[in-house]
Amino acid sequence: MVNLEKTWTEIKTVYNNKKIPFQYEEYDEIYEIFGSDCFVVYRTEIKKDGGVDVTDFENNYKSKFNEPIEERSGDGRQLVVSTSRPRIATTYFTSSGDDISGGVIGTGKAFFYDFENSDDIITAPIGFKRKRIDFGFIDSTWVKEGTVYFHNALKGSYVDMFIVCPAGQYYLKNDGTPTLATEDIVVEHYVNRFFIQGSCSMGDELNTESCSSEIPNAYKYRFEVTVPESDNNSNGYINLELYRARTVVLE
Repeated sequence: MVNLEKTWTEIKTVYNNKKIPFQYEEYDEIYEIFGSDCFVVYRTEIKKDGGVDVTDFENNYKSKFNEPIEERSGDGRQLVVSTSRPRIATTYFTSSGDDISGGVIGTGKAFFYDFENSDDIITAPIGFKRKRIDFGFIDSTWVKEGTVYFHNALKGSYVDMFIVCPAGQYYLKNDGTPTLATEDIVVEHYVNRFFIQGSCSMGDELNTESCSSEIPNAYKYRFEVTVPESDNNSNGYINLELYRARTVVLE
């Protein structure tokens, strides 16, 4: 085994890049943190001195560490399951976000648009108009699949879906460097100029064999639909298949 001593900042980068199931031991004055990637073991210590590192660890990472490294059955046998669904999550189908401020699942912004009104209109390229729907969830989520339903779409219409890191939250640059967003930053563009035309009442599915990476609950989803300027009639909605830990809040 190769033991590598790292700083807490370096450990975070390793965790975010490699998804290593880090563990920790808690003592009176320090946290000892460690995790292995094959024969390489990464280690660090964080002093309980009230500083930035220990606050960051306790607030943002402590609950994610010390998870089981191998999933096992009730009698201790290792389980091997072929699925993209994270162990802590269940499947969730929805056409609405959560009420973030109220902490209620499924009663937030609906994923519905209608060009007979001016709701959610934003600036669009010349010759087009565009609606934007931002929504979010009170838990971390993983996107599995989705379906776009549309009616009376004119030639040239298209939809996009993004994941946005809001100002004041951290995101990872392409080199893995954690960075504080000073404005809303698009960090994923999952659906790019997906063209729609005519009507598809049964829905046009976007399928995949696996799910996305984890989307923190501090991030928001963004759905945009862009149509020719002459469109005053089209409407539609989307349905998402997600993974999340809860589908209702039980207290």
